[in-house]
Order: sequence, then C-alpha cells, then structure tokens
Amino acid sequence: MTPEAWTLEQIHDHIATSLPLASLFNITVLEASEVRGRVRLGHGEHVTRSGGGIAGPVQFALADVAIYALILAARRDPAAVTVDLTINFLRPAMTLPLLATASPLRAGRRLFTAEVRITEETTTRLVAHATGTYALSA
Repeated sequence: MTPEAWTLEQIHDHIATSLPLASLFNITVLEASEVRGRVRLGHGEHVTRSGGGIAGPVQFALADVAIYALILAARRDPAAVTVDLTINFLRPAMTLPLLATASPLRAGRRLFTAEVRITEETTTRLVAHATGTYALSA
C-alpha cells in the first residue's frame, strides 16, 4: 500500500521543524511534486559573505533542501538521508532571493538521485548546479 501523498503545507512544516538550518537561512519550500522540488533562499543575516555574495555552504544547503522536498513529495520518506552532494559554483551569486529547482535523475528502490539548478530569482542567471543522491529508508 502506497502512503498517502504529502501536501505542500505538510512538506513545508516538516522541513521547518526537522531541519533547523532551513529557518536559520530563510529557506522556504515553494513547490514539491514527484517531478520537481523548488525552494527559495530569502534575505537573512546568515547567508552572505563579506562583499555581499551568497556563501557557498548556504547554496549547498539550499540544494540539499530542494532534493529533500522532492523526495518527500515523490517518495514520502522523511527518513531519507543525503549520501552524496556535489555542487559546481558557476558564478558569484550576488542577488537574493535565490531559487533552487531539483529534478529527479534516477529514482531507484534504495537510492534517489537528482539534479539542482540554482538561479538568482530576479536575473534568472544560473549560479550553481548540483547533483545529489539520497538513501531511501524503505
């Protein structure tokens, strides 16, 4: 029997309560479905480096949360954990908010692999690209 689908509100609430860094970095879930997870990084005191650029570790977390939102919608597996995440920073991210959009590459029985494109919301410029794999619990 397939577990009941999670609503966007349930996914948002789960991420807000189980991943404290999402609130710390002001990451909000915008969309979560079987084919896409989309999150936004808003303004916050913990997201920029001196000089105004968005810190790399914050972009890494943004990509990770986007994949997790995708998995919650596609597999309903809150116990899924990151196995690997590789990010390529393509240019400095200077304008907030940032959007991270995760799409599945391979959804197996035990591993789920996705790609993430991080763009500046206002300019739509691609600033980073990531691929990540999660281990599924069931």
